[in-house]
Amino acid sequence: MKRILSFSLVIIIVLSVFVGCSKTPAEETESTTKGSSTQYTVKISGDSFTEDFSEIEFYELLDGIDGLFHTKNIETNEYTLQMTEEAYKKLKEIKSKDAIKSFDEIKNDTENYVTDINYDDDFRNIKVIADREKLPEGSISVLDDVVLKIVSQAMAYQIYTVEGQNVKISVICSDNEEVVFETAFPIVIE
Repeated sequence: MKRILSFSLVIIIVLSVFVGCSKTPAEETESTTKGSSTQYTVKISGDSFTEDFSEIEFYELLDGIDGLFHTKNIETNEYTLQMTEEAYKKLKEIKSKDAIKSFDEIKNDTENYVTDINYDDDFRNIKVIADREKLPEGSISVLDDVVLKIVSQAMAYQIYTVEGQNVKISVICSDNEEVVFETAFPIVIE
C-alpha cells in the first residue's frame, strides 16, 4: 500500500514539474468585487491532474458549500470554480483541515523520521523536524516518501487559493537544528 501511495505521489510531483515548465499557467485565479461581496474565480488546467480530466469529479469536495459554482470544460481542458468570499473561506478551511490531519498522521507514524512538522497558515513554509537516528541512509531527495506526502497535501490546499502554488520544505535534525534537506515546489527547470 505504501509503495502504491509513494508511486502515486511521485507521479503527481513529476507532473507538477512539467506543469511548472509549461508556457501556460496551470492555475489562474482572480478576485473581483461585485457590490459588497467579493467573488473569487480559480481556473485549474486539466494538465495538472494525473487522471483523465474528463473523468474527474469534484462534487464530493464541494458538497455542502453554498456560494460555490464549478464547471468543467473538456474542450479547453479547464476546471473553473467561482465562489463567494464565504465559500472561498470554507473551501480553504476544509483543505487546511485535510492537510493538518495528514501532517498529524505523518508525525504519529513511528516508522518514519518525523518528530514534528511546523508550517505557516498557507503551508508555504514547512519545517520537518527529524530524528537523526531514523533518517534514511545517504541523503533525503525530492522523491522521499515523507517529503512527497507533505508537499502533496500543501499543494492540494494551495490549488484552491488565489495566491497560487509554492511550497518550501526543510528537513531539520532535532538534535542540532542542522538542515539536512531543503527544496521548493513546484520545481522550475529553466
